[in-house]
Amino acid sequence: MVMRTKSIIKWPKQVTTWSTSLVEQLIKAERNVEKAVIVFDSASAEYANGFRHDHKTYGLIVSKLLSANQFKRAEDFVDRMRQDDCIITEDILLSICRAYGQVHKPHDVMRVFQKMKEYECESTLKSYVTVLLILVDENQLKVALKFYRYMRQLGFPPNVPSLNVLIKALCKNSGTIDSAIRIFREMPKHGCTPDMYTYGTLINGLCRIKKVNEAKELLKELEVNGCSPSVVTYTSLIHGLSESNNLDEAMAFLEEMETKRIDPNLYTYSSLINGLCKYGRSSDTMELLKVMVSKHHKPNMVTYSTLLHGLCKEKKLRDALIIFDRMKLQGLKPDAGLYRKIIDLFCDGRYQGNPPIILNLNSNHVCIIYGQSYCRIIC
Repeated sequence: MVMRTKSIIKWPKQVTTWSTSLVEQLIKAERNVEKAVIVFDSASAEYANGFRHDHKTYGLIVSKLLSANQFKRAEDFVDRMRQDDCIITEDILLSICRAYGQVHKPHDVMRVFQKMKEYECESTLKSYVTVLLILVDENQLKVALKFYRYMRQLGFPPNVPSLNVLIKALCKNSGTIDSAIRIFREMPKHGCTPDMYTYGTLINGLCRIKKVNEAKELLKELEVNGCSPSVVTYTSLIHGLSESNNLDEAMAFLEEMETKRIDPNLYTYSSLINGLCKYGRSSDTMELLKVMVSKHHKPNMVTYSTLLHGLCKEKKLRDALIIFDRMKLQGLKPDAGLYRKIIDLFCDGRYQGNPPIILNLNSNHVCIIYGQSYCRIIC
């Protein structure tokens, strides 16, 4: 028997006439998980007066505990549900599965899933697809494929969500992507119409193994079939084209996005900047950076580092210093490697400087560049 704590909250006298909505509101409003538990237990103390927790209040407290990574306590509350003769819902158990998935514990995901029967909770197709997706995201591909076959043996028919997850699993490896495409082509036989997620997954998989031409054909097919490409789909293509030195085509896709009013994100610009720097076109990145900032996308440390490496590689010191200063103004701290590249660029004799230039390495070190070939660090 679960011990009930004495109520520390003054609840309405006519407990039997009010629903769980007040308890729900109080738990939702409480940011501190321990205080939320106190609210829950305080309401539990009103059982003698006719109040009963239901799956909604239990679901809220389980969610609070999961958000604080308190998995054991969350499962303990599920056990309390059973003791209270409260229906344990599929959504509550799946929330625990997802939480374990987020912290990379697929074995616990399977353990909780397998306990559904013990909790007298029916595992629907939703449960199987959720667990399948977690296994795929955790790269447990052999287990995922075995799980999918088991799911089919139980009589669950293929549907778009389950086939999308299966395609995602097969796109993880270059050796199985042909199987992914085969399943994609067979979807109509099962009464399933590929959606934007299906196309996006395949396009991303093809781009990762440098089959960009096939990915472009899928983009055309996607639009012919009435689907709208997302920013993720375009970013996958731009990344694939940039990696294979098809930079003009990658730039054309960026322009196409703007024409279709699909806003590029930080990863879209970063993929293109990385390709331009990789293949000796760092001067183009300066213009792209202006566009990026004008669209209110703030470059991050990775973007700036890529730019600086590219500019230093092409001996473009002045542009490198502009990026270097902008980086510091944004509050980002260059690492020792970036400072060294700038210093080496000064000292290799290519910079025709007049006065010495001072670089503040940090609060204790200053690097002074004299002319073309001499620098010193003052501590």
